[in-house]
Amino acid sequence: MASMSGPGPVLGAPTRALRGCRVVTTSLTARVLLANQLGALSEVDWTVVSGDGYDDPPDGVDVEVVPIRREFALSDLASFLRLRRYFSSRRFDFVQTHTPKASFLGLPAARLAGLPAIYTIHGALYFAGNGKKANVLGWCFERWCCSWATRVLVQSRQDAQALPEAHVCPATKVTYVGNGIVLDRFLSPTVPALSSSEPVVMMVGRLVREKGCADFLALAASLADRARFVHVGPFEHDQHDALTADDLAAAAGTVEFIGAVEDVRPYLASAALVVLPSYREGIPRVAMEASAMGIAVVAYDIRGVREVIDPHLGLLVPRGDRVALGALVESLLKDPEGRAQLGSSSRQWVVTRFSEDRVVERLRRAYTTLAEEPV
Repeated sequence: MASMSGPGPVLGAPTRALRGCRVVTTSLTARVLLANQLGALSEVDWTVVSGDGYDDPPDGVDVEVVPIRREFALSDLASFLRLRRYFSSRRFDFVQTHTPKASFLGLPAARLAGLPAIYTIHGALYFAGNGKKANVLGWCFERWCCSWATRVLVQSRQDAQALPEAHVCPATKVTYVGNGIVLDRFLSPTVPALSSSEPVVMMVGRLVREKGCADFLALAASLADRARFVHVGPFEHDQHDALTADDLAAAAGTVEFIGAVEDVRPYLASAALVVLPSYREGIPRVAMEASAMGIAVVAYDIRGVREVIDPHLGLLVPRGDRVALGALVESLLKDPEGRAQLGSSSRQWVVTRFSEDRVVERLRRAYTTLAEEPV
């Protein structure tokens, strides 16, 4: 980044590598979303600041733990002050934030420490179809973060258009980088983790209502005699909309809860159909991963999801319409050949659009551009 006395280094210049810092609320984000990028962008000297312990970072990546709670709390002030002190002491060339709380605290901390700050929007809290109250809060949140950011990177093309139109962020700050997966991992044959005489209908995601988990449990209850229903993903004890232990106990007869897994591929390989009834997404990776493996994904028709799932395939239903969701899943369970064809079409759609190699190249260009700009 440029210093106050003159222009700074350019990515790839022989003087020295850029020193970049990624800030995340939980180490899970770094493991799942960032690990490949950190390795692929090895020309940057990376540090990850995590809100909890991160014991297995990629080779060459430094880690600093600054406790950050996912929900707003009085401890946020202490977290903010620690972040600002840390940024002031390290003098990174740029700080890049991910996830809402890390961005809410990390962006002003970086700017007040005199550093360029990149805000990565995985899925804006303000979006069409959201409730009025939620969108007022979402607009204020995104406006706060965008106001502090030097550059705003978005994963959804809809966000790239909607945020400037809603006066959340000037278009001149916004850069589309998209999202993607390491395709080779999901195109290779994988041994299924589950054996079943019935078709497996699977959901992968955190056990919170925003992800549509309650809708999935209701779906399972209505079609329990047609398929085996399996949920893969962590229980979120610290989230206000987390499913309760009573919710899970009530569903235990119709849904098998696997919990968090290190490698989702063997479980996806077990699925006849994947369901994504999420109420808010950025660009959902599980839809890319399942589609790349040739598995059809049924989902609510929302921002981001309709970019990953070809809208012409008929796999999307209106947000929150449990009846339509159940009818579509039931029809696909009756039609194995149709499911296979939809899975093949989904694979082609994702493979041609969502390689993480493209995301890495867009990030590389964004860092190069930012390196040439004044702070």
